[in-house]
Amino acid sequence: MEAQKKKFMVVATEPTPNPAALKFNLNTKAIAQGMRSFNNEFEAEGDPFAETMFSFGVVSALLIQDRFVSVTLDSAEEWELLIDPVIQTIEESLVYYDNAEETGEKKKTILDEVDLEQFDTFSDSIKAEVIDAYMDENIRPLLAADGGNVLIEEFADNVLRIRYQGACGSCSKAESGTLMAIQSILQKNLSSEISVLIQRGDI
Repeated sequence: MEAQKKKFMVVATEPTPNPAALKFNLNTKAIAQGMRSFNNEFEAEGDPFAETMFSFGVVSALLIQDRFVSVTLDSAEEWELLIDPVIQTIEESLVYYDNAEETGEKKKTILDEVDLEQFDTFSDSIKAEVIDAYMDENIRPLLAADGGNVLIEEFADNVLRIRYQGACGSCSKAESGTLMAIQSILQKNLSSEISVLIQRGDI
């Protein structure tokens, strides 16, 4: 479905672990389900709100999820001049992304169908699906609280390659502490053999 106009207000602005990124909390949901992420002006093409944000010339990442918009600039110093224009753009140009039907029932995932104790016996494709679902429930909500997200790029031979989005994308902590935390959670709950790396460049 096409994005729909809806009145949004920024009710709070929060810092994130990445000093170049701020999280703008909204008065209502901005997206029906999932998230929208833009990492450059080319990805923003065709989306009026994202195009407007990247037209500032110093926006390096944009993440829209649940009730917040995370905006990352080229440097933290840029916020002194841009925080008010960014808030104005959100309140005047943001649209509601009705890209999925909402339902009151919790959707079943692969986690409801498999025995996690048998994780090491699964094929790589099933392991990747299990990890993705596990991240949905246990890791992505934590990153979202700081205005970020993580995608699985590849899983093979117990090596998980991930790509950060939003505030996590250019955060130095994501290169070390956050990466090790994700690896620790997966090793403890799924398999001690899993190692996690950050995917760099295009696939």
